[in-house]
Amino acid sequence: MPRIVSLVLIGIAAGPLTDELTNRSVQAKSETWRQEGAPAFARAHREGVVLSGNGRLRLGHAVEPLGNLNVARVWDLARSSDGALLAATGDAGQVHRLGTKPGDAWTLLLDSSDSQILALVSGPGIAAFAGTGPNGLFLDLNAPKRPPEKLGPGVRYIWDLAADPKGTLYAATGPEGQLWKRESGHWSILYDSKATHLLSVVVGPDGAVYAGSDGEGLIYRIGQDGKASVIFDAPQSDVRSLVVAPDGTLYAATAAEAGNTSGNRNSLFLSFSRPAPHDDSDRSPTDAGSALPDAIPAAQVSAKKPSDASTPPTSGSASPRPVSPGDNAVYRIDADGIPREVLRIKALIHAMAWADHRLWIGTGPEGQLYEIRNQGEESAPVAKLESGQILALLPGPDNGLVIGTGDTGGVFRLGAPHVSVGRIVSEVHDARLLSRFGTLSWRAEKPQGTSVTFQCRSGNVGEPDETWSEWSAEQSDPDSARMIAPPGRFVQYRVKLATTDPRRTPELRSVALSYRTTNLAPELTRIEVPDLSAADGTARQTRLNLRWDVSDPNEDEMNFTVLVRKDGWPDWVPLNPEPITDRNLGWETTAFPSGTYRVKVIASDRPSNRPEDAFTRERESLSFLVDHDAPRIVITRTPQGARIDLADDLTRITRAEYAIDGGPWTPMFPDDRIFDSPRERIDLSLSHPGSGTHVLLVKATDAAGNVGTGDRLLVDDH
Repeated sequence: MPRIVSLVLIGIAAGPLTDELTNRSVQAKSETWRQEGAPAFARAHREGVVLSGNGRLRLGHAVEPLGNLNVARVWDLARSSDGALLAATGDAGQVHRLGTKPGDAWTLLLDSSDSQILALVSGPGIAAFAGTGPNGLFLDLNAPKRPPEKLGPGVRYIWDLAADPKGTLYAATGPEGQLWKRESGHWSILYDSKATHLLSVVVGPDGAVYAGSDGEGLIYRIGQDGKASVIFDAPQSDVRSLVVAPDGTLYAATAAEAGNTSGNRNSLFLSFSRPAPHDDSDRSPTDAGSALPDAIPAAQVSAKKPSDASTPPTSGSASPRPVSPGDNAVYRIDADGIPREVLRIKALIHAMAWADHRLWIGTGPEGQLYEIRNQGEESAPVAKLESGQILALLPGPDNGLVIGTGDTGGVFRLGAPHVSVGRIVSEVHDARLLSRFGTLSWRAEKPQGTSVTFQCRSGNVGEPDETWSEWSAEQSDPDSARMIAPPGRFVQYRVKLATTDPRRTPELRSVALSYRTTNLAPELTRIEVPDLSAADGTARQTRLNLRWDVSDPNEDEMNFTVLVRKDGWPDWVPLNPEPITDRNLGWETTAFPSGTYRVKVIASDRPSNRPEDAFTRERESLSFLVDHDAPRIVITRTPQGARIDLADDLTRITRAEYAIDGGPWTPMFPDDRIFDSPRERIDLSLSHPGSGTHVLLVKATDAAGNVGTGDRLLVDDH
């Protein structure tokens, strides 16, 4: 039975550590780097290991080459009536044959005048045939010297071939998007679509023929009565592969390039390094004798409507999903006719095959092989090939799978057993500060005969190089626990999965590495206090909004104590009785005397650290003013009117007005015509107020909004 195991490599007692880079005593704090699930493990480098759909790492299946086939790419695979393996290749346009006896080597079966053998078809009771490009030739592999057939003058690419149980052949072609049918050695057009290319064709158990197109991503169904309909309009542009499962379920896979989810018919050819099809605007006439089915009415082609779903549905959902650039998918279409997405990946899906009660998916450009089980309820990668493209898949006679690849070309067999050893090298983790690495724990399933071992290394540069430590000794038993890596800022782990029983594999679920970083003091970089001298005096400045900027290398939570001191005071006076967490404080100054002050802010990282580990830093502001005192006013009678002297001890005068006998207030200005200092003089000329006694009232405002008044009697005896 599988069992869950946990390995603890080393523990570190709490308390001061010695920083080996600066040789000084520092305090430390514990953190944990956790790796779990697909997003985390997908960033690791894997060899012989696959990442399952549920985010677990396990050994991949063994993949072994079938002989040495020196070609650029293998476009398709088939078996001849005697069981020999046939490979359609490019760029030399050849078909190669591999016999069934042990030790048999690949032999050249056919050398075409065309550059690409794109499709093969064979089956019980029928010969093996091939289709080519870019000249659209049909070849009889049982008679390699027989002249090739030409389906029609407009056919330049035979992208796919299929056969029904009666031996009738079907060809998906381009660049005129035609589906051809061959009976009794004669070709005729079964359906002339609006697409430029038909890329895939398959025959259903009821005799209906299905074809997938480029450009609009349509799947056509042509019934035995010749009537055509569109059964699915995929969000992606190219329906590259079709497969019918034994229960009659149709699976369709797309291969649209990033940025070409619809409407680009050439994305497939460019991404496959296939010869680009000619873009002739004129449709060539056909010499086929059969009548064509009517074109599909536009109303029968469903429009692509983006979904506003915020979360993706579960596997097999029929809900529409928006397509991102580079997304491709496998769709399942059951007897109810409703397409359901069962797999979505950022890769080109080149090939599919049904074998061993599951659907196999071949992708590029990373050569990843996937499996889909239980009608889409389970999906997982099972192998990764060194070749960049898996272009063809063929079920084997023993429920195995044969794989044809490109970049570089070759043929491989997927064995049922798992590889014996696989390795994972994690991404580099940045602890941000010098750290001591401590406890490494992991969770895994380990069936009998399997093992999981760990190693670690560390360094002080982000890219591992010769300055990093060596990999630590493999750790697999708590009894052998020891320090796994020397202190450093960056760390990385390596895992080896192994099995002595090819039928079993360990499965890694999660990894957690604990470490202790040095706690560094916070930094106060600025204190901002309003400058009363810059105010305009329109409002009383009794509440000062104090603000400060602080940073902490550890990103700790912070609290702050704020104090003030007036010039001449011996000590600081706190403004907040308890530490605050906000980085600002509104100070009501009315209970403090006027004068010149400074503010001191004390920042502490205590909320994130033990008292003995916490640091504080403090900073003083520049001096600033608190002003509650009104300007003083002295009025002197002059022959022309009055001389007014205004004075303020702290801030500048910003405004002055006068009124006579309670009349309206009239602005007045200094002799130098600008209010720019705490002292101003104004020579006020007054028209003759008339005989008797009159009152001159003067009002002055300073920058802090304080208002002072002065008055003088004006007595005229005449």
